[in-house]
Amino acid sequence: MWMGAPVANALIAVLLLAGLPFLGYFIWHKWRYERAFAEIARRAGLQGSDTRYVLISAAVAVAVVCVLLLWQPPMAPFMGKGSPQHAFVGLGWSVPAIVMALLYGVVQTGFVEELVFRGLIAGSLARRLPLAWANLLQALVFMLPHLLVLRTMPSLWMLLPLVFVLALVMGWVRIRSGSILGPWLMHATLNVTMCLMAAVRTAG
Repeated sequence: MWMGAPVANALIAVLLLAGLPFLGYFIWHKWRYERAFAEIARRAGLQGSDTRYVLISAAVAVAVVCVLLLWQPPMAPFMGKGSPQHAFVGLGWSVPAIVMALLYGVVQTGFVEELVFRGLIAGSLARRLPLAWANLLQALVFMLPHLLVLRTMPSLWMLLPLVFVLALVMGWVRIRSGSILGPWLMHATLNVTMCLMAAVRTAG
C-alpha cells in the first residue's frame, strides 16, 4: 500500500531523530537535576503557547505560502532522486499527495526538527545567553544540515536566505513563548507547501 513507506519514515524519524535526543535530554536532567518529566518536557518546549505567538506564527506561515506561490521557484531541483520532494512528482492534487505531504511536513520534518533545533538547542541556549545571541546561534546550527543539501542539490541555494530568516523567526517565537508549537506550525506549513507544489506543478 502506498501509505506504508511514508508512515514508516515518519515513525522512524520521530523515534530515532527526535526520540533519542529527547531521551538523552531527559536522562541528563533526571540524573543531574532530578527534574520531573513535566518540567523536562516544558524546558524542551513541549507545552502550549500564548495565543498571540500562535497568531504571529500563523501570519508568518501564510506570508511564506504567499511568497512561494507568487515566486513560483523552479521545480527542477526538486525532481531529482536526492530531493525529499521527488516522491511527489506527478501526483497532482491527490489523496496520496496530501497525506504524504502532511506526514512528511508535519511529522517527519516539522515536529522532529523543531523539537531538536528549537525545543532542545534553542531552549538550552536561551537559558544561558541573551535572546539575540541565542537566537542567532540556533539559526546558524539549524542551517548546517541544510547546507549539506547543496552537495546533492546545489541549485537550491536560492532557498537558503528564506530558510535562515525563518529560522530566526521560529527561534524568536520559541524563546519568547517557551513552546515549539508556533515554530512547528511555520515549519510544517513551509514543508507541506513545497511538497504539494512539487506534486501539482509536475503533474501531467
